[in-house]
Amino acid sequence: MATTRRTLLGAFAATLLLATAAPAAADQRILGLTQTGTPLSEEVQSGWRLVYFGYTFCPDVCPLGLQTMAEALDILGPLGEKLTPIFVTVDPDRDTTKVMANYVTFFHPRLIGVTPTQDELRQMAGAWRVKFAKVDVGEGKPYLMDHTASVFIVDPSGNVAGRLSHNLPADRMAEKIRGVLESRS
Repeated sequence: MATTRRTLLGAFAATLLLATAAPAAADQRILGLTQTGTPLSEEVQSGWRLVYFGYTFCPDVCPLGLQTMAEALDILGPLGEKLTPIFVTVDPDRDTTKVMANYVTFFHPRLIGVTPTQDELRQMAGAWRVKFAKVDVGEGKPYLMDHTASVFIVDPSGNVAGRLSHNLPADRMAEKIRGVLESRS
């Protein structure tokens, strides 16, 4: 009985997640250079992805979101291996490929850091419905970036299959990701 209830709840959660997912835009691709200085491969662009927009100088939201995403991937085990985690900076002026290379290693060995140009970032922001803005916090202090803090589940066709809050506990995030993947298999 508990297994049936859990299965039904998982299917219901996946249905809600799919119903609230934003439809994909025709140009909804990830643009920019990875932490190795190369464009994101077509293989990665055509597989299951977890995509998070943020920046490396973020004091709290981004590290929490990336750590939760990494833990969810580990909880998923072999199912998590089907997903490529991607972190796209909304602060390309500071987040160079070198900075991204150092930063992503703190979270997950498969995490790909992407640094777009300002034009690529504006194009992606429109396509992904992501908001970002520079916030001046006072003279002599480094600026912050206000930004959308969601983890996007993207299917191999490039459609956003789910949008998760960055502050879900890792086990809940893993459960929601599992629900989406199983409903689409």
